[in-house]
Amino acid sequence: MIAMIVGTGLAIVALCFVLYPLFREPLGMKSVPRVVTRSTGVTTAVDALREIEFDHVTGKLSDTDYAELKSSYTQSAVAAMRTGEPAPASEVVCARCGPRPESDAAYCSECGNVLAA
Repeated sequence: MIAMIVGTGLAIVALCFVLYPLFREPLGMKSVPRVVTRSTGVTTAVDALREIEFDHVTGKLSDTDYAELKSSYTQSAVAAMRTGEPAPASEVVCARCGPRPESDAAYCSECGNVLAA
């Protein structure tokens, strides 16, 4: 009988330990948004090219999507390098992460927040 009570008590403690992270507020959610200083379209386009390269290598992007995005971002980078100004593509901004390279995304690829144009 005592073994059953001790076992039940240990099971309840273990259950509380496992479920605790689900009921507390995440620590990183109250952080201040980062300041992102990307002054040129070249930097943004190069960051976008790196990100889609990584997504392609890890299997998140198909070959056709990768080719399409690479062409678009390469043109933006070349245009920015020629003019010395940011490329004319619309830039989306995440409230937490700052400007994002995905011009047509609805959610931030880093934190998952809804993006504002």
